[in-house]
Amino acid sequence: MDMTLKAKFIRDWKKYFNGAELPIAFYYTGDGSRAGVLPPPAGHQCIIGVLARVRRGGSLCFEAASVNRGGGKGFTGFAPEPSPGFEYFLSCGIQGGRPHDKWPI
Repeated sequence: MDMTLKAKFIRDWKKYFNGAELPIAFYYTGDGSRAGVLPPPAGHQCIIGVLARVRRGGSLCFEAASVNRGGGKGFTGFAPEPSPGFEYFLSCGIQGGRPHDKWPI
């Protein structure tokens, strides 16, 4: 990471978005050496909960095995397209099931 660019971004963020948390940024790469690879979870683990580490200033590297929930796999690019209607589940819920559990794992 370009530390000069990082410092300028943080300075400008504080100037224009006073008090707001920094955004979470991510990118895709084949090189996981710049951040610790998140190991496969022992049980169900939501990717949103894991991002709390990033909000505290840490860095994470996700591999396909690091994400074990269908929704997380889909939105990180480790699974094909979501089930039809998934966007409605995210916004208002769907009676009778959670379509992201139907994604291939």
